[in-house]
This record gives sequence, structure tokens and C-alpha cells, in this order.
Amino acid sequence: MRRELNTTEQHFATTRSEAQRIIEEARDEEKSNLTSQTIDCKNNKYGEFYVVTLKFTFNTPKDIMAYE
Repeated sequence: MRRELNTTEQHFATTRSEAQRIIEEARDEEKSNLTSQTIDCKNNKYGEFYVVTLKFTFNTPKDIMAYE
């Protein structure tokens, strides 16, 4: 049996407010599954940008074994 336990997503944003909006939308869509979020400010020769990292946890091995 194969089950997805967790997944990590990364998103690009040009402003901090846009990055925060991405997190708010993820909280609304995946209420109990969002376990971690970070906003990293980065710079390169083209300017400043933000990388939003979201971690979703769907199941734990203990939960799967208890219900199966």
C-alpha cells in the first residue's frame, strides 16, 4: 500500500503582501493540512523577490495503521 504523507510546495511572489496572500489562501483551502509556512526574501541582479514554502501533512504512519 502507498499513501502520501506530506508534500512541500514553493511559490514565487514579487511583493511581501502577495506572499502573505498565498499563505492565507493555502490556510483557507487546506485548513488542517498546512503544517509549516515560510517566506524567504531573496535578491538577484534583477531585484528583490520572495519564495513562499508551504508544507502540507496529510497523514502519519500511526494514523494510517490505526484506521486500515
